[in-house]
Amino acid sequence: MREQLTTWLDMLGLVLIAAGAAAGLHPLIGWASLAVGGAVVLAGSAYAARQATAVRKGGKQ
Repeated sequence: MREQLTTWLDMLGLVLIAAGAAAGLHPLIGWASLAVGGAVVLAGSAYAARQATAVRKGGKQ
């Protein structure tokens, strides 16, 4: 239960960071700023997957 809550909070934080980046860039590059938000979410997801793989293999956390 505790791990699931942590995962949900991490996901919420990542989405808020992505939304903030997109909102900040919207006046400069318009709707293309959504791509920045998507890239933030994609990068965070890739990082989390790498960390999970390392933990399963017994590496660093």
